Amino acid sequence: MIARAHPAGPPAQDPLPGAAGAEDRRAGGLARSLKAARRVSVPLVAVTTPDPAATIETIGRELAAEVPQVEWDGARGMRGRNDAGHMVRQAVLGTAYDPTVANPLELFTQAQRLPEETVLWVHMANRWIASPPVIQALWNLRDEFKQDRRTVVLLAPAIDLPPELAGDVLVLDDPLPGPAALEVIVREVYAAAELAPREEDVGAAVEAVQGLPAFQAEQVAAMSLTPDGLDVDAVWEHKRRQIELTPGLKVQRGGSRFADVGGVETVKGFLGRVLAGNSPPGAVVFLDEIEKFLAGASGDGADSSGVSQDQLGTILSYMQDEGAMGALFVGPPGSAKSMVAKACGNEAGIPTIQLDLGGVKGSLVGESERQLRAALKVVTSVSNGRSLWLATSNSITSLPPELRRRFGLGTYFFDIPTEGERERIWEIWLRKYGLDPDGALPRDHGWTGAEIRQCCDIAWRLRCPLAEAADFVVPVSLSSAEQLDQLRRAADGRFLSASAPGVYRHLATRPAPAPRSRRVTHDPNRN
Repeated sequence: MIARAHPAGPPAQDPLPGAAGAEDRRAGGLARSLKAARRVSVPLVAVTTPDPAATIETIGRELAAEVPQVEWDGARGMRGRNDAGHMVRQAVLGTAYDPTVANPLELFTQAQRLPEETVLWVHMANRWIASPPVIQALWNLRDEFKQDRRTVVLLAPAIDLPPELAGDVLVLDDPLPGPAALEVIVREVYAAAELAPREEDVGAAVEAVQGLPAFQAEQVAAMSLTPDGLDVDAVWEHKRRQIELTPGLKVQRGGSRFADVGGVETVKGFLGRVLAGNSPPGAVVFLDEIEKFLAGASGDGADSSGVSQDQLGTILSYMQDEGAMGALFVGPPGSAKSMVAKACGNEAGIPTIQLDLGGVKGSLVGESERQLRAALKVVTSVSNGRSLWLATSNSITSLPPELRRRFGLGTYFFDIPTEGERERIWEIWLRKYGLDPDGALPRDHGWTGAEIRQCCDIAWRLRCPLAEAADFVVPVSLSSAEQLDQLRRAADGRFLSASAPGVYRHLATRPAPAPRSRRVTHDPNRN
């Protein structure tokens, strides 16, 4: 694992990109924003949150005790949140049956009777916000509430406001809990079990639950607690499952490291320095074959549905606002692009989250963008605001230039491996499949690493020599020779080389060596 450097920090006048904003949001920024909105009499507020109960609890503590707080949900109707809120609820509805149960229209009708300064918390607003009568009833509260600093706070995991309300509702976002809040949760779990945690265990547990809402973090920690302390591996597994409940997100499993990827030493060396640099990422975000999802986001052939354009805009804004760094990997299929990206997180001991833009697409208007924002909120929390984006593409020319500029760590071209690189790749896969490391190898000119692996897999399955297995392999350099040549020419002088220092240079002619068999020179000390 890479040994990280921990410098004293950047100069005060040059803060780390995105870090200050992320910490500020986690340090009570939402409560401050709501209180500031109330000071200027903003009447309608929407808060996107994965855990409404925790949001109400956190913000409610920051409000003065004399401010009446009333809470509504469709099952229980209107209830008081504090002493002043109980008195208000009694004055408005009395002891009779609550007509607001399951009836948001009645709720906003009764809300006109709430006294000045009242805060009305409303659950699951996304479920009924599109109803025309409810839209009208909520809009009718705008001017009345503005006069005496009453506030309606709409709570939802994500919300698409109708155009009639879009200009009247202030939208705030409650981020997932940061390290400080999660440490409190972990210590409370230990205390409830009457166990005394070691400080190193607390730190490991906080890192493991990072990226989960408060309630889920508490449940995961509690389920993973043993008499000997917290089972961090179990926490990570629970966390992976929770993250993967978010549409479009998948946590990579497996232990591949850079040493398991033959060749492409330049890009591996560069990423290794990034991982151990002054601003090490907290998670890797992997987008495979990005051109399939965002190539149609602009230009004459743009996606007519608008989904690709919305996704592109959301990703561009996120990467800029969060200061996310990234690199693009371009090359033919099987040239180790995805292997390097997936190994990157394991190299640094951080999670690799695959973001599937197809998986966040929904059938309803605005659903795709809403689900993408929810996925990015998880990414922000898991990475603690420091994510490294690695995207692969078999053809970069179709990607919008504004997207390519966001990947400021460079665009790397992965070519067909050289003979020396292929020898290293053979050695890796022969060892993994338990094949003879000193046996004769088939002719492999023009083979990618994926084709070498395919040959080893066939030889293992059929229990046959590699030369026989090679008869079932058609290299991409033959099956897609024209496309490969176009890729090389497009990369010539424009992209960095993944295998050699500096800019990639295309060789106009690549003569094949004379047919011969080779043997791997096996070094038993080489990992």
